[in-house]
Amino acid sequence: MKKRTLSSAWLTAIIISLLSCEGSCPIPPNCALEPESGVCFAAFKRFYYDKKEKKCKEFTWGGCGGVVPFETLEACRDCECRK
Repeated sequence: MKKRTLSSAWLTAIIISLLSCEGSCPIPPNCALEPESGVCFAAFKRFYYDKKEKKCKEFTWGGCGGVVPFETLEACRDCECRK
């Protein structure tokens, strides 16, 4: 019984930590940028943070101009709250 109570307490602590994550993690400014492909016609894979779905997504950048929030998926993942 003691082991089960301890497991329940641990699970509750994890859930509370995850729920409070959004308010306590600093969000890099690039996370708010909306991607724009630019005026050129190349096809470079770049990334942006989708605020509604709360995850990183890929878009195609033309190679000049536009808005490129992140060059790599790894850099974009800084927008996803992790404790």
